[in-house]
Amino acid sequence: MTDEDSRDDLIIRIAGEGGEGIISAGDFITQACARAGLEVYTFKTFPAEVKGGYAMYQTRTSSRPIYNHGDTFNVLCALNGEAYTMNRAALRPGTAFVYDSHGDFEPEIPGDVHAYAIPMTQAAKELGTPKAKNMVALGALSRLFGIPADALLEVLSGKFSKKGDHVVDGNVRAFERGRELAAELTKTDPWHVAEPAQRGETVLMSGNDAIGLGALIAGLDFFAAYPITPATEIARYVARHLPKRGGTLIQAEDEIASISQVLGASYAGKKAMTSTSGPGLALMSEMLGMAFMSETPCVVVNVQRGGPSTGLPTKHEQSDLFLSIHGSHGDAGRIVLSVENVRDCIDLTVKAFNLAEKYQVPVLLLSDGSLAFSTQSVPYPDPDAYTIENRKRWDGEGEYKRYAFTADGISPMCDPGTPGGMHMATGLEHNDAGAPNYSPANHEAMQAKRFGKLATVVADFPQAEIDGDDDGDEADLGIIAWGSTIGVVREAVARLRAEGHAVRGFYPKLLWPMAVEQYETFAAKCKRLLLPEVNWQGQLAHFVRAETSLRPESYTICGGLPFNPAMVVSRAKEMLS
Repeated sequence: MTDEDSRDDLIIRIAGEGGEGIISAGDFITQACARAGLEVYTFKTFPAEVKGGYAMYQTRTSSRPIYNHGDTFNVLCALNGEAYTMNRAALRPGTAFVYDSHGDFEPEIPGDVHAYAIPMTQAAKELGTPKAKNMVALGALSRLFGIPADALLEVLSGKFSKKGDHVVDGNVRAFERGRELAAELTKTDPWHVAEPAQRGETVLMSGNDAIGLGALIAGLDFFAAYPITPATEIARYVARHLPKRGGTLIQAEDEIASISQVLGASYAGKKAMTSTSGPGLALMSEMLGMAFMSETPCVVVNVQRGGPSTGLPTKHEQSDLFLSIHGSHGDAGRIVLSVENVRDCIDLTVKAFNLAEKYQVPVLLLSDGSLAFSTQSVPYPDPDAYTIENRKRWDGEGEYKRYAFTADGISPMCDPGTPGGMHMATGLEHNDAGAPNYSPANHEAMQAKRFGKLATVVADFPQAEIDGDDDGDEADLGIIAWGSTIGVVREAVARLRAEGHAVRGFYPKLLWPMAVEQYETFAAKCKRLLLPEVNWQGQLAHFVRAETSLRPESYTICGGLPFNPAMVVSRAKEMLS
């Protein structure tokens, strides 16, 4: 890495035991860099237990746009022996290593690693604040790598102010002591946070919070959810803000109840949503079929985690695509979207509501465990800049038929209590008035109506982005990616193209219905295709092979962590060679 890169792209990883304040320290660094005007992108992983086990927080910061959390770290800060052991193999030549010299381990440090010993545990004890060794570490990192101290102190004081001045003072003293200890050392590495570039107004948000914000912009009226990792923070965000606009949030007794309440609220005329993860979505499958049968709009956010069953509750995976697209008995349709980054979490949540309202179907929005907790700085959203769509409503003229056959297959809705609008809406097959009807002709006609109205969804959604389409020549390799893996592939494609390889990327965000022609058009300009995704079975690759003429090569991982750009670059070069 060049000296210029070391000043403009810095990745800091803090690791230690769950409960030691690893996540808090990482949050402080991220917020301080964002306040200083830098781009940030984070990744964190922690155990399912409340305390104990390995926890890690990685912050990537730059003055240039960032699309993922990076390959590995430039700076490692280890608060205990397990953190050192877990990351020892990644201590590459030139990396900086900050560690607790009075901790539970004696590291073997390669000669080409820049090591800084800080007595974190001892310093915190001497100050009478033994729990604040993470603040000692934070102070040392601030001094060594130029993380703005004023901004760190500002966010630190804001975090602890509710606990009283004595807590704030104790943490500030530990922070300042860390800076003093680091000042006594000789800096030998090149790493330093970048000088900020000129940017417009931005906001630092996690993926989960951004989904909550997007729902509010879309006009959310009702939210029901049962807490489940890693989706719970969406409900927390909505709980703080939805009541301010007169909306309703209910914590249901389970996932079946939450989706049932959402359908009830939507039937009553409200924009309604729930959030869950894979196990919860599995329980919702019957009611999603009900939503399709009764043509009831709703949005379900699925923050994917490692599975199957209880699986890896706090880890990353992209393995719910089969469930999301076909998770219902009978022939039940739905729209499935997936988000790439925090900005997408806002924009595509609004789009999800618009599609649900327009087509009167369930819309599933897929995020994942990595993006859920990832924080990024994004342009401050302007609610007035979004187009908001509402459901087609009955005009009150003539006899009301809830499921009337129309040219576009979309029937007008009316709220309960509307004069002349009495109707039934059940999970039974029905005629155009809503009365149960089980005749073969009626069932086929109604299924044709329900699926037929989805025929224009692909045209109603922005075309999938093609990365590198400016080059008219045929590419040697095309890489298809979905979800947060897109950001990884963006950087991999840029690196490969910088080295002279003819490579393109294809980034669909409407996963179902599948934009078959767009896939075919992209593939026509590529000699071979690669499709990396974080699941065992190659789930999107399966659908691509089933719905198109394409035969992409699957590249799958499922260890609970996302891809990094170097992994994709390496596999791409294998194929190109």
